[in-house]
Amino acid sequence: MPNRTRGSGATEEGTSRLPRLGSLLVPLDLTPVSDRVVGRLARLPLAPGARITLLHVVPDSLPAGAQRRAERDAKRVLADTRASLVKGLSKGIAVQTVVRFGAAAREISANAAATDADLVVMGRGGERGLRDHFLGSTAERVIRQVQRPVLAVRLLPRKAYQRPALALELDQAPEAVLALALRLLAPPRPSISVIHAAERPYRGLVYPSLSQLDAEEDREHYRQRAIDALRRRLNNALTQVKAPMTEVPAWRFHVRVGDPRNVVSSVVRKEHVDLLALATRGYRGLAHAFLGTVAGDLLRQVTCDVLMVPPPQRARVGSRDSGE
Repeated sequence: MPNRTRGSGATEEGTSRLPRLGSLLVPLDLTPVSDRVVGRLARLPLAPGARITLLHVVPDSLPAGAQRRAERDAKRVLADTRASLVKGLSKGIAVQTVVRFGAAAREISANAAATDADLVVMGRGGERGLRDHFLGSTAERVIRQVQRPVLAVRLLPRKAYQRPALALELDQAPEAVLALALRLLAPPRPSISVIHAAERPYRGLVYPSLSQLDAEEDREHYRQRAIDALRRRLNNALTQVKAPMTEVPAWRFHVRVGDPRNVVSSVVRKEHVDLLALATRGYRGLAHAFLGTVAGDLLRQVTCDVLMVPPPQRARVGSRDSGE
């Protein structure tokens, strides 16, 4: 059974609330997945006066005549999408449409910087064969290039997120991912599953006196120690992001021994998680390729929406070859 507890590291009532999302970049590929992206966008808690940019990138590999026709089609679809979206949004939220030419990931990254996007919201489909396994999907390429939080939408949205989860490691600061996850959850916020993959007791040791039975007996000790450490980090994170008591969620701890990919995927499936939030690490060296990292594998494996949060800008410098 998961360990349930409520956070206690928030600030007193009366301090400033967590800011809502103010600038969003929404790349649309004009496939049926785009409808899910727009549907999720309409269910996010947006700030009054928020700015939304609907972006489509026409491949520059198309012949000139085909590019013009594609641009015309894209502008028409984006205009229809904008008109439909505005009907469901609060007054004062600005929605603009943009069509660009070039490589999708590069143009998305450039427009995210130009609009100073708090969040990039885009779709992701299922497995698309061997090519994506080696080269990565557009969503993966965007995540490693844009260096901003990315919400990859897969589920058909029916309501605000109800069963969110955080996948945390003990050597990662949770402030950024927790703060953004809270901003994506509409009040009153639901409880949040906290998933952590712990190392197997005595893993790699060859001493005869340390048997597997000893490891099994100590498993609960290691599990509780990890829960205590996670709780302290989350409470400290709530203080750092200045979350008032009214915005503090209840935690549901899921600490299991095993590979992070298997542990997280299993909890997501059994708890029917609809939003998985996790932090990515560096952008250089092996991590820049993204393939083989925990974050990249989970993006492909889990069937829920995934929020990828990069480290703060100052923490990325010098993070060479650091992977999940």
